[in-house]
Amino acid sequence: MVTERSAGGHPDQRVAEQTVLVVDDDEDLADTCRYWLDGERFSVETAYGGEAALDRIDDSVDVVLLDRRMPTISGDDVLDEIRARDIDCRVAMMTAVEPDTDIVDMPFDAYLVKPVTETEVKETVEELLFRSSFESEVREYFALESTEEVLDSREVDELREPEALDELRSRLGAVRAEHEAAIQNRERQLDRLNRVNDLIRDVDRALIDARTRDEIEQTVCDAVADAHEAAYVLRRTAAGVLRCTAQTGLDCEPTDVDHSVVDDVFDPNDPDEVYVFDDISADHRDAVFGERAAEFDDVSGLCVPISYQGTVYGALTVFDERGEFDEESAGLFSDLGATVGNGINAAQSKRLLNGDSVVELEFRLEVDADALTVLSAEIGCDLSLNGVAQVDDGITCFVTVEGVPGSDLVEAAVASDRITTVRVVTDAPDGSVLEIRLDESSVLLTAIDHGASIEALELSEGSGSLALHVAADADHGAIVDAVSGSEPGVSVVAKREVEQSTQSTESFRHELDAKLTARQKTVLETSFVSGYFEWPRGSTAEEVADSLGISPPTLHEHLRSAERKLIEAYFEELNPAPADD
Repeated sequence: MVTERSAGGHPDQRVAEQTVLVVDDDEDLADTCRYWLDGERFSVETAYGGEAALDRIDDSVDVVLLDRRMPTISGDDVLDEIRARDIDCRVAMMTAVEPDTDIVDMPFDAYLVKPVTETEVKETVEELLFRSSFESEVREYFALESTEEVLDSREVDELREPEALDELRSRLGAVRAEHEAAIQNRERQLDRLNRVNDLIRDVDRALIDARTRDEIEQTVCDAVADAHEAAYVLRRTAAGVLRCTAQTGLDCEPTDVDHSVVDDVFDPNDPDEVYVFDDISADHRDAVFGERAAEFDDVSGLCVPISYQGTVYGALTVFDERGEFDEESAGLFSDLGATVGNGINAAQSKRLLNGDSVVELEFRLEVDADALTVLSAEIGCDLSLNGVAQVDDGITCFVTVEGVPGSDLVEAAVASDRITTVRVVTDAPDGSVLEIRLDESSVLLTAIDHGASIEALELSEGSGSLALHVAADADHGAIVDAVSGSEPGVSVVAKREVEQSTQSTESFRHELDAKLTARQKTVLETSFVSGYFEWPRGSTAEEVADSLGISPPTLHEHLRSAERKLIEAYFEELNPAPADD
C-alpha cells in the first residue's frame, strides 16, 4: 500500500510558524545561540534580559532558552511569569548556575549547564519542539526526567536536600506507572526523531566534502543506509524521467536497480509529496534486494523529493525493516530531501563559477515578461542590470537607467504591485542607479532558483534580452522550461557554450598586493589574525587599533580602503580605485 503524506508545503515553510526565543543578558551568547539555530527552519529571536523577555513572550513562542542569572528580573522570575500567564511553551533553563535540589519544583522542561555546545542547543530545541505535541501528562514525565538527569550528574552528598531527589524519583515512577503506554509510544517517537536528526547532521557534514552531484548522491545513500537497510537516489533527466544514479545496500549497480514502485507514484513536478510504501510485495522485494530478499520479510519504504526552492532534482528512496515511517518521519525526511537539493544546487553553482566552460542561455523578453520590462516600457527608458541579491521574499536588483531621471522611474515603480521597494542610489544625467526589490514572481528569481547565474539583462522601452549562465552538466531543458514558463513574454532564443577565463590564486594575490598599500595590508592582516572578522569578534576595533598604535577612526579608514580594493579585485571592477596619497 502506498500512502501519500504531504510535508505541509515546502520543507522550509513546514515549520516556519514555530518560534524559538533566546533570553540572556549576555548579548554575545544570545547572538551565538541565534547564529547556531539560524537555518534550522524555524524562527529565532533574542531578548537581552528578563524585561525584554517578558515584553516579547506570548502564545506565538514555542520554545524559550532561558538564562537563570540575570539582573533586575531573573530567569526564575521569567519562568514563573510564563507559567502564571498560562503560556503553553517549552522552556529550557540554560545557565552556569550549578543545579541543586531547589530546581525540583521549577516548571521547566530541560536544563542545560553552561558552557553549552552547538549540538546541545540544537538537539534540545528540536526535542522540545517535538514534545510540544505530547499529552500534558507525558510532557510532565519528560520534564521530571530532565530534572532527574541533571541532578543525577552531581554527587548525592553535594546536594542541599538529597531527600528531594528521592521524592522526585518517586513522582517520576508514579507518573510512568500511570501513563506507561503513552510514555513508551512517545519514547519510540523521540528515538526516531533523534535518529533521523542525527542522520541529517551526518549528511550535512558529509556534504561539505562532496564536490559534484555524483558525490553528493552517493554520500547521501551511504549515510542513509548506515541507519536503515538500503537507499537509492533517482535523478530526474532532461526528458523528465527518473534513472538511478546511486545506491547503497543493494547487490547491483545503480543502472540495474528496480525502481518501478517509485515510478508508479512519484510526481517529479511535486516538491512536497512524500510517499510511504507500507506493504511492499514479495515480487518487488525480490527485484530490489535480489538474493538478500529473504532477510526482509517486513520491509517498508519511503520516497521523498530531492528539491530546492520548488525545483525537483530527483528522489531519495529509503528502505527500513522496522517499518517506522510515520508522519513525523515523513516530515523529517522531507527536510533531508531539501538539504540534499540545496547541496546539489550549491555544487552546480560552484561548477558554474569554477568550470572552464559554461552554457549560456539567451532569452527574449517582451513587455509583459517581468516587472522590470513593464517599468522600462511605461517610462520609455533603457535599463540594464548591474547585480542581484536574493532575499527572503523576492530579489533585490541594482539597475542603471538611461534616458530619464531616476525620480521618474521611482514614481512608476511605486505604483507597481510587483515591486516592493525602490530607492535611488545615484542620480546622474548620464545614467541613474536604482535599487529595486521585486516580489517572488520575477523571472530573475525563477532563474536563480534553478541554479542559473544572471549574466546580463538589457532592456529598451520594455523589451530586450536576458542571458543566463548554467553549469555544463545542469538540466538545461528543465531550466529553459522553468524560465520560459514563468511568465508570458519569455522565450528562449539561443544556447551556446562559453569559455570562462580563470585566474590562479597566486596571480590574484599579486594583483591585490599591487593595489594595497603596505599600511592597508598590515591593518587587514592584523584584523584577520586577531579575530576581528569572527563572530563573535575575537578583538574589538579599539583593541586592534591599540595593537597597531593608531586610533580607531584611522583603523576603520584603512580597513574600508583595503576591503574596497579586495572586493573590487574579486568582482573584477572596471573602475580603478583612486590612487592613495
